[in-house]
Amino acid sequence: MLIDYHQFIIFMLATVVLNLTPGCDVMFVGSQSLIHKRNGVFATLGVATGIAIYVVLSVAGLTLILQKSVVVFNLIKYAGVFYLLYLAWSAFFSKQELHLQTNQTRSVSSYYSGVLTNLLNPKVGIFFITFLPQFVDQTKGHVGLQMLLLGTFFLVSATTVNICYALLFYHFKQRMLSNLRFTKWLNKLTGVVFCAMAYKVITSRQ
Repeated sequence: MLIDYHQFIIFMLATVVLNLTPGCDVMFVGSQSLIHKRNGVFATLGVATGIAIYVVLSVAGLTLILQKSVVVFNLIKYAGVFYLLYLAWSAFFSKQELHLQTNQTRSVSSYYSGVLTNLLNPKVGIFFITFLPQFVDQTKGHVGLQMLLLGTFFLVSATTVNICYALLFYHFKQRMLSNLRFTKWLNKLTGVVFCAMAYKVITSRQ
């Protein structure tokens, strides 16, 4: 077997626990699910795309740049902060009321936002380049392939968990939809979520 069986079991357990723990991705997917279930699913796919890109970059060794270069790390970090604050501003001052229907444009927008919020968080790249190698067996060779397999499992696990969170948030919204005051403040809540994500990114260190 290319990957040690016992190491892989430990990796699976660690991955599931990490993905179940609410973080920036869950916050983002949840905020989009409060708009519509479709938006939550597209946001999840966007996050998955961002993870996939970072996994490939990690296998290629390119995410080492994020560890070695303070300039590159900070450029990506501050770009992510500004983008999240832009999303927060859009949510706070949106004149549209939340409703059950959505359209393809808004869903696609959720997808691209998911990609960007993931890629513009340099801690994601550093996480993969430090986390995955811990479970690679150097004696078996094919280190790149091992990292790719581990990263793929992490991606599948994260996507599954995020979709579950998306459905959970949407179900919560459906139950509260009859409360007009609640629906009025959903946009404000979304803005707060994006501000919290921006704060988490800006306080991150290499």
